[in-house]
Amino acid sequence: MSDHSSTGTEFTQIVSSGWLFALAGSPRLRLIDARSAAQFAEGHIDGAVNWDMNLLRLENSSEQSLFAFQRDATKGLGAVGLTTGDRVIFYDDFSGASAARGVWLLDYLGIPGGAMLDGGLSAWVSGGGALSTQSTSVEAGNTSVNIQSELLALAPEILEGLSGRLDGVTILDTRSDLEHQIGTIPTSIHLEWLHHLTASGHFRPKEELRELYRSCGMSAEATQAVVTFCGGGYRAAHSYIVLKELGFPVVKNYAPSWGEWGARADVPVQRSARQ
Repeated sequence: MSDHSSTGTEFTQIVSSGWLFALAGSPRLRLIDARSAAQFAEGHIDGAVNWDMNLLRLENSSEQSLFAFQRDATKGLGAVGLTTGDRVIFYDDFSGASAARGVWLLDYLGIPGGAMLDGGLSAWVSGGGALSTQSTSVEAGNTSVNIQSELLALAPEILEGLSGRLDGVTILDTRSDLEHQIGTIPTSIHLEWLHHLTASGHFRPKEELRELYRSCGMSAEATQAVVTFCGGGYRAAHSYIVLKELGFPVVKNYAPSWGEWGARADVPVQRSARQ
């Protein structure tokens, strides 16, 4: 989405490697490597700290699970040294789902300033950026959390939408074709998240993405909320970011996603006719 990368004067949740090169070393810029600790140790952008997003999951829609998720997320904020007012850039190997999950997480926690690096570590290296294997020492952060519950969808809300008790909810299945065929949430529109990306792992231009969603019958001019889901809320976060960048007014991540829905016996499942 190169026509929508931050120039430093506008706020966006997708920034280019050129933007990062220009601002690298800025005192309020925080780089978060959203990959595994092993990948981080092999090489990362100098000054980045590691926060493996795959270790932070919302297992189901229960109050207990939600409490644990919020508790662990808040602990993670402190551990990576985030402070209110920081510009926080998550990155992955490419424009990947782990970095996107980090951006959605900051939005959900009510912390402004989160974005992801377009093209990820690959774009950084291709642009001449160096990698480091040195760990980064950070002081404990002090960030105020203000939960934005409207950015998270849970199973009861989806069930209300399916029953007709909620008006204007579009459900977006961001998983692969095979996953979708095995089973999906009824009424959902299927658009795999990888269609957002070019062969190089960058976001496709904004107008291409807009047309991609229009081809599925989705437009930012519509007023209904969009609920994204995948297997565990990561690919769904990728679609969340793209839809927000395209101007969709209300977008929610069903973070427990199919990991919960597909395991429950009390929810409807739509199966492919090809099964």
